[in-house]
Amino acid sequence: MEIFLLVISLLYLILHGYLLFGLSNSINLKSDDKQLPFVSVIIAARNEKDNITRCINSLKKIKYDKSLYEIILVNDKSTDNTKELMYLASGNDKNIIIIDSRNSESSNLKGKANAIDTAIEIAKGDIILTSDADCEISPDWIIETAKYYDSKTAMVCGFTNIKYTESLFFKMQALDWVYLLSLASGSTGINNTLSCIGNNLSFRKSVYLEVGGYEGIEFSVTEDFALMRAIFKLKKYKIKYPVNEKSVVWTEGCKDLKTLYKQKKRWLKGGLKINLLGYIIGFELYIMNLTLIFGLFFLDPLIYIALIAIKFFSELLIMIPVIFRLKLKNLFQYFLFFEIYFAVYGLLLPFSFLFGNKIDWKGRKF
Repeated sequence: MEIFLLVISLLYLILHGYLLFGLSNSINLKSDDKQLPFVSVIIAARNEKDNITRCINSLKKIKYDKSLYEIILVNDKSTDNTKELMYLASGNDKNIIIIDSRNSESSNLKGKANAIDTAIEIAKGDIILTSDADCEISPDWIIETAKYYDSKTAMVCGFTNIKYTESLFFKMQALDWVYLLSLASGSTGINNTLSCIGNNLSFRKSVYLEVGGYEGIEFSVTEDFALMRAIFKLKKYKIKYPVNEKSVVWTEGCKDLKTLYKQKKRWLKGGLKINLLGYIIGFELYIMNLTLIFGLFFLDPLIYIALIAIKFFSELLIMIPVIFRLKLKNLFQYFLFFEIYFAVYGLLLPFSFLFGNKIDWKGRKF
């Protein structure tokens, strides 16, 4: 057993070293803002009365030529006053368009996927940027995303940070997102993208249509990930995942364990179609988390310390460049708490499907 765990831990370290190489490629991506494109920003909102005004106010501060972008707000069949708040917060801003998501009978066009596809149908830009109604957008978000596009690029992913306060729960979520998105950026740097996140995502409309749009992609509770996989499978275009502080989006963390549970279960179900690299990382991570939580009960203390030191070092290896790049250094002091949090939910999450595989999200069941 000890030899097996030592081999797994060393492979875990090697794999993170390889992803660090990919991350350095993502950090050093070249960009060009000489010929900026017309872009369409899409925000789909369902029952977001507590967040939509703050999101729109941040969008109105965007620093980009006003003749080169539009913002399409999609009311996704809200049952609260989200739509009224959209109009109130938008005021007379001529860059903002407000629409309702269409009624769709397609088995693939459900929920958020349908709302986004409704907006893409009328979008004027070939570059589509998406975010969520519970997010706040950086003023430089558009320009710092658009400048990574060249003729070979179909998708540019971005980092999202949790708005953490004094709450330790939010800080754990913030570190969680740093680690997971660092893995995604590192994997993209070696041309083997693991995942992306829809609240900071952009793609070419022409390539979206080329893969058939969301109607042509099998429905997924993580529609952003499904679109990324469809584009990746074309093997014709580049996907980029820059580590750029100016293109970061800030989002609300899950306010309680019930909401976190629903989010993680949705991500896990959608992520089951991840690539081989993702399954390798997942297997090794599960073993390392088991070792962290239970290793002291059956391992020699010195061996346990050595294995956990390798785990911590491996994960810090890929988190440190991102934490410094995005100026999140004050999160370092919570790293040990994060390791326990990360291990516990990581070990328990697969068992959530014992209680059924239905996903409850935004008042809908999938």
